Amino acid sequence: MKSTRPKPDPKPIGEKLLTIREAAAVLRLHPRTVREYVRSGELEGRVIGGRWRFRRIDLAWFYENAPRTWDWPAKRKAGE
Repeated sequence: MKSTRPKPDPKPIGEKLLTIREAAAVLRLHPRTVREYVRSGELEGRVIGGRWRFRRIDLAWFYENAPRTWDWPAKRKAGE
């Protein structure tokens, strides 16, 4: 899913950053799944003060560029 991503215009510093739980709620995913997407480089986030933070624009980009169906390698191993 990795693709060349155009850099969005920076938002003012006043933009509310989301926690990993809030980002997971927006995407309707488990926080652990969100962490996996960050580790794989598919979702952009920042560690600020020792905690993950996410911008809504990055969540929107992730959602818009996600494939229509996902085939998780771990899911295949667990017993198709």
